[in-house]
Amino acid sequence: MSAIIMTVDDSRTIRGQVRRTLEQQTEENYTIVEKGDGLEALRWLSNCLRKDLPDVIVLDRNMPNMSGDECIKILKQDDDWKNIPVLFLTAQTDIRQLVLGLAKLGADDYLPKPFDFDELAARVKVMVRIKQAEDESRRLNKDLEISLIQQKKAFEELKTTKMRLAETEAAAKLTAVFEKFVPKEFIKRIAPDGLEHLKFGKAETDFISILFCDIRSFTTLSEKMTPQELVDFLNDFFKRMTEPISQNRGFVDKFIGDAVMALFSIPEESNSEEALCSVKAAIGMQQQIDSFNKDNKRKDDNLLRVGVGIHSGPVIIGTVGSEERMESTVTGDTVNLASRLEGLTKFYKSKILISQSTYELIKDDESMEFRELDLVQVKGKEEPVTIVEVCNSDPEPIREQKLASREKFAEALTNYRAQKW
Repeated sequence: MSAIIMTVDDSRTIRGQVRRTLEQQTEENYTIVEKGDGLEALRWLSNCLRKDLPDVIVLDRNMPNMSGDECIKILKQDDDWKNIPVLFLTAQTDIRQLVLGLAKLGADDYLPKPFDFDELAARVKVMVRIKQAEDESRRLNKDLEISLIQQKKAFEELKTTKMRLAETEAAAKLTAVFEKFVPKEFIKRIAPDGLEHLKFGKAETDFISILFCDIRSFTTLSEKMTPQELVDFLNDFFKRMTEPISQNRGFVDKFIGDAVMALFSIPEESNSEEALCSVKAAIGMQQQIDSFNKDNKRKDDNLLRVGVGIHSGPVIIGTVGSEERMESTVTGDTVNLASRLEGLTKFYKSKILISQSTYELIKDDESMEFRELDLVQVKGKEEPVTIVEVCNSDPEPIREQKLASREKFAEALTNYRAQKW
């Protein structure tokens, strides 16, 4: 997948080093845009179409005419530019003050000068993946919103056709139909007294585990299918993915294109049990994918693959919109982080990634096999996020290798973070 990288530095030497480093990453297909200072960069962005905006900006902090600090403040105030990740290059040596300063400015990451070329390439690659995953998530949410008011209208139309049935029987059947559009767990929360009492603006908070699952390379896959083949494929896929979710007491909140968003909020169960159920569901989903590939005789170069991301934390559950148009929703940082973890599975070539929060809830379960994978700076978070890989669904040889090398891998991570090269 191609990406546009803008490098802003008053040093032609530094710009050249950045350009050469990124151009060597031939598999990434980067387009490099070079600007000599903040003013020049802002003028270029002002004349740029939205589709041609950069995916990442590598920004020097100390420049004449306009400093990097002044430049990023303007970037973060513009609706079209504020979501572009910024990697600061800085000569500042007080790391604690540097991190605090960058967090206030809204920078996504930093590299001290002189920087390591391989580290620059790796950080840009991660930032591009996260940015493109966030862009895709926003696009899908915008295109595939389900109107709750339309669902209620469909319910009322069905109710009219069933007037001859006994009132209790009709209500039970119609509620079952409505639950195909809105999970019954949601209905209990947003309309505890019945659908006729559904009210706009009802909300409550809860601590739950959220699971995101997405097909890898779905665009390439869908281009090879007719519309009917694609619909049949998705229906089969969603059926297989829903089964382990239901078996582990979760429920599907929504289907977003080829993605599945599932919630694990189990009455009278602990947060740890909910988190464990979500991870067991993820393992079951990967087993379903293995069965799908076997049933369809898919070869190694044509295997269907999915990534699963899970995070546990507080959310807001309720209805949003207006009296004319409402929808049920779950919002909060927990949702965003779960989605970003799923996006990172592609970069790390992992089947299942969970957050530190989820890991802490289930780490004592002897049936689970983990390894800490990395520390990632996630947009919107001041502190980096620890990501943990669940190894249970890996093929036996790979799983054994990961577990056997877990201690050495952890030691290598510690040395890397301490910059002990």
